[in-house]
Amino acid sequence: MGDFVIIKGILFDKDGTLLEFPSTMHHIYTNVFTCLKDRYSAPELLLQQLKDALGHLPDRLRSSSLLPFSTNSQIAEALLEPSGKYAAEHQWQQPFSKTDLLELIEELSLSENVPYTALPDVPETLRYLKIKDYKLGIATADTRTATVAGLKKTEIFEYFDYLGTGDESKPKPETFLADMFCSQCGIGPNEMLIVGDSKNDMLFAENVGAYFIGIDTPCNNTSVFRNTEHRSVSNINEIIDIFNL
Repeated sequence: MGDFVIIKGILFDKDGTLLEFPSTMHHIYTNVFTCLKDRYSAPELLLQQLKDALGHLPDRLRSSSLLPFSTNSQIAEALLEPSGKYAAEHQWQQPFSKTDLLELIEELSLSENVPYTALPDVPETLRYLKIKDYKLGIATADTRTATVAGLKKTEIFEYFDYLGTGDESKPKPETFLADMFCSQCGIGPNEMLIVGDSKNDMLFAENVGAYFIGIDTPCNNTSVFRNTEHRSVSNINEIIDIFNL
């Protein structure tokens, strides 16, 4: 990057960028389906339909799973649709509501046994950026309570000046979370770097008018980055040299 680029704030996606995502979400939603069976007596056929709706396989998530980019509200809706259809077709009285699903997802996301894990070199990179006095933020579709839990368990919570979560309106790629980050931290969109692992994050940065760099992970389609003007890296610490941070 040229010397004319002045970065004052860095807004990170959370899942797949800072924290490991696939096995963590697979763990949480395995427990969600177990609870739907044990607490609500959900039939096996319905459970399989719900797993299909979320892209939840026995040992992993499908690459097309909606979990990486959806808020809990959107996920609950995705579970309710096949549940309602099943109830109508099989004369089954659906025992759970959207509120019940949201509370269940939140409960299991906050469980002590959730294996939240920081990706390689994330703590060290954040520590360096904080020492260099950059404003650091997160923009995620996850809830605030689950976001805080994951950041605290991986011991990186202290580095962030702003947490933008799915509790707030207008998720990515709408600009709302970036606008709030800029407002709270006193920076402009052209002074901000957005770091993420998905096409949605890239579109988010483009809508904002911010700089962007992609993080290549096993879960993303790296060609999304290669076929655009945006660079991508395999390790988050590479952003330091690329942007002269």
